[in-house]
Amino acid sequence: MNLKAIFPIAFMALAFVGCDDTTETVGNSLNKNNSFVATTDSFLVASNTVQVDSVLSKNTVAYLGYVRDPETGSYITGDAMIQLHSLADIGLPAKDSIVSKLGNEVIADSCELFLPLAKSYGDSTVVMTLNLREMQKPMLETRTYYTNFDPEANGYLRTTNGINKDASYTLASKAGTSSGILIRMNDKYWDKNGKEYNNLGTYLLQTYYAHPEYFKNTYSFLTNVFPGFYFKHKSGLGAMAHVESCLLNIFYRSKVNGKDSAQWISLVGTEEVLQHTKVTNTAATATLLNDTRYTYLKTPAGFFTQLTIPVEQLENGHNGQDINQVKLSVPRVNNSTTSDNALSPSSSVLLLPVDSLNSFFKQNVLMDNKVSFLGSLVANTYTFDNIANVINVMRKADKTNPNWNKLVIVPVTLTTTTRQTQSGSNETVITKITHNMSLTSTKLLKGTGAPGSAIKLNVIYTKVQ
Repeated sequence: MNLKAIFPIAFMALAFVGCDDTTETVGNSLNKNNSFVATTDSFLVASNTVQVDSVLSKNTVAYLGYVRDPETGSYITGDAMIQLHSLADIGLPAKDSIVSKLGNEVIADSCELFLPLAKSYGDSTVVMTLNLREMQKPMLETRTYYTNFDPEANGYLRTTNGINKDASYTLASKAGTSSGILIRMNDKYWDKNGKEYNNLGTYLLQTYYAHPEYFKNTYSFLTNVFPGFYFKHKSGLGAMAHVESCLLNIFYRSKVNGKDSAQWISLVGTEEVLQHTKVTNTAATATLLNDTRYTYLKTPAGFFTQLTIPVEQLENGHNGQDINQVKLSVPRVNNSTTSDNALSPSSSVLLLPVDSLNSFFKQNVLMDNKVSFLGSLVANTYTFDNIANVINVMRKADKTNPNWNKLVIVPVTLTTTTRQTQSGSNETVITKITHNMSLTSTKLLKGTGAPGSAIKLNVIYTKVQ
């Protein structure tokens, strides 16, 4: 096949389709070039809202708080598990240089936990209270966790002599000049064998000097020393903290150049370790699912938009033709609420087959532009320029599968990096795609599949003459 002959035709045909935004079905528009003919057509797409009880929670950001969605009146709760990262050399000096001691044992003078806040949502003045618990065992990445996984109900929290304390905060809380939640950790601490320490920091220091091998990597640290923290919302309404990391700061004194000097080390929760958010959403399910005018995208967990592709219609009257380009446009409706805390729409979405929804995120893959596609919100519309590949896959699919012609739109978060090209310029590369766990709400015009439907496919066919 002469591909060089096809592409110019395809772009001419696409320009033709783009000129007519009101025509429901355009057919028999031919552009001839040598032995190829390009034909344009358009088709209407039906859509509906689907609810998911949970999404894969495999993120480096945790969410903590309790808010009300002003659009639906539903309440969303975020509880979070955060682990600490460890390296072989955590920066501690030789044991005999430590001045802070009780008898012959090193101790921490004080200890604190700090949760830096960024991109938080809601009222910065409302007082929120969390309950901090200690994990009994770590949530290891060898297992898959979803947003409805409850560490407490599943026996992951320490119930005997473990950390169990409340802390109040606002989104405007600071530690010095840094915005975040500061929790003093100077209460007595008991390890799992019942040994008492003056604080958590002392336990960690003494464990390090007794067993430095436990700190050689994160897995060893989580399984032998400290499995992590669990933060559960306790009271307060109107704020959701966006927690990107945590720092456990341990303060002590040691000899530096022969003088007593105040020192500290920090164990950090970073993207190298799992951060899990448990989400509870009290959305009015029936109202959203049965809406006859709109469909919805709501995160962190709840609602996606499903599309039914009229594959048979695309094939009718086009025997012997190849489907070369299929453009899909899904228009958004502006948020009708006047609340100052209205949720923003998701800026990035993923389009993929319904049956691939779970496996895509579990396998931690990227879009391939064959059966999975990224779309962004531009001019109040999510546009996918060419989904022809997945349409052609559907044409060969097992039609006894009820989802054989179903696609789903899912809000996502993109992790990117910048790299230098061979020409010396910089380019942004997507390195990870995860479920969007932030608070977003998007209302889309509903596709009915009937005349006047808001969602359509613009198709370009080619045929060898």
